[in-house]
Formats: sequence, C-alpha cells, structure tokens
Amino acid sequence: MSQTIPTHKLPSETSHLPILKIFRFKNSFPVAPEAKASVSLPITPLPTDAPHRHNYYEILFIEEGQGMHEIDFRSHPVQAPALHFLTPGQVHLLNFTTPCQGFILAFPETFCSFFSPNSPLPSHYPFFNPAAHQPVIALTNEGQRYFHNIMDNMVTDYLDRTAESTLASRYLEIILEKCHVLSAQSPRESAQSPFAVPDLVGRFQEMVEKNFRQLHEVQQYATELHVSPDYLSKTVKKHLGVSAGEYIMEKLLLEAKRLLVFTPMSSKEISYHLHLEDPSYFGRIFKRKTGLTPNEYRASVRKSTIQ
Repeated sequence: MSQTIPTHKLPSETSHLPILKIFRFKNSFPVAPEAKASVSLPITPLPTDAPHRHNYYEILFIEEGQGMHEIDFRSHPVQAPALHFLTPGQVHLLNFTTPCQGFILAFPETFCSFFSPNSPLPSHYPFFNPAAHQPVIALTNEGQRYFHNIMDNMVTDYLDRTAESTLASRYLEIILEKCHVLSAQSPRESAQSPFAVPDLVGRFQEMVEKNFRQLHEVQQYATELHVSPDYLSKTVKKHLGVSAGEYIMEKLLLEAKRLLVFTPMSSKEISYHLHLEDPSYFGRIFKRKTGLTPNEYRASVRKSTIQ
C-alpha cells in the first residue's frame, strides 16, 4: 500500500496556458470505424480502478456501461447514460462491470475563467460541490443525444491541432451550463435547496477546500473574507446546516478517514499531516465524532470495503 494516496495530475504541456484533456475509458469497447474522431482519442493513461484522487476537475460522460463509482466512501451506481463529476482532492475509484463507452473531460479550476474572465469557477455548480452530494446526473435518451453531439464536435476540434484553446473553453462552458440546468430540474434540487448558497458561503467553501489542512480557525477564514467570525459562522449555518467551525472539522475528519483507509500512515503521522500538533487531541476528536478511535475506524472500514 502506498504511503500516500496517489494523486493523478494532468499530463504536462509545453504551453503555459491552462489545458483541457479528453480521454476515452480504459475498457471502452471497439468503436465503429466511421467514428474516427473518437478512435483517435487517447485512452486515459492513469489507473481508475484503484483508490486515487486528482488535482483537477473531471466530467465523465458515460454513454454505455454499468458498474459502481465510489467517491469519498459513498457508492454511486454507474447506469448509462449519465454524467459523473469529480472535484480535486476527492478519493474515488471506478469499477465497470460491463464494457463502457464515453468520454472523460479533465481540466484545471481556472480553465474557463482564463479564457473568459466572467465565467464562474467550477465550484459555483452544485455537482462540483462535495457538500451537496450530487455528483451524478442521470440522462434521458434526449439528453444523451444532446451531449453526444456536443462531444462529437468538441472532439473533432480538440484533435485539430490548429484549433485554439479558447474554442475548447466555449464547449466546456456550454456543457457546464447545460448540466446546471439539468441539475436544477432534478427532484433533489429545488429553489429552497440549501446549496443555492450566497457568494460568501461559496467563497468560504472554496477557501476551506484549498486550505483546511493548514487553517483550522474560523477567524482565519473570516479575516480573508472581510467579515466577522460570528457573521460567517451564522451565514454558513443558515445555508449548509452546520457552523463554519463544524464545516472545517468535517473536512479534516474526511481527510483523516481517507488517509486511514487508503494509506499505512499512523494516527500520529496523520495528525501532523493535518497540522494538528497534538496527536492525543486528534484521537479524542476523531472518537467523539465517529465513535471509534482512528485505529478502530481503519480496521472496521478496511474489513468491509475496498482493498
């Protein structure tokens, strides 16, 4: 077992511009000869059937195939046609039980906003908000045709080395906005959803996602966001159902769980990795929140889940 959770990174490019990559799935079945664009696409070079995470965003457009997608200890059935979404840092693995067909879009946080400054960051969308637990959009046959047509054109232009990167960003903007519309139509999403969050809460979530290992105090985030800690905590509580401090703690505990299950790091090493300098405090907090000591949690989850 690796000492750390493998982190997949986008293949490097000579260009200094943000890049978007499109891949086929590893176990894709043969494509009809006339679908030359799809055949020319590379297969993802990274293993997807073992626990790992990314430092970039991913959209999986699954046109055919079945299986199971594990994302941060939650199981999501793969039932085509569907779209699956992944944010940087999430630990996941993908197991197909039947041959699949589809596309993987991989891109950094700033890809769209670099080429179009007014574009929202990916974290603006509920399907890229881990707290919303909405990483899957099931598609109708009509929805599948819609995205297939977009991807068919996008892949053609992607493989045309003379096409500019701005063109790929336009395609991605359309895909994200269409997904946003479909997400809003989902029975799980409504106008009263707590995940229709104000800008302050969204910025707080983005900051926590990037800094929770180093910054643990609400005051630190409030200072950066130019509000009082009390106002920040009450606003977060109103829209996310937990206080700002509890939200930060949930992130720390999730990362601790990831490291306990997917690495051999000791409880003490994990404590220091999360900048919790008192391992005994870490152990007490972990047991209070989960009912188990870190070692008990590791043994329990490894026994019943993925190895």
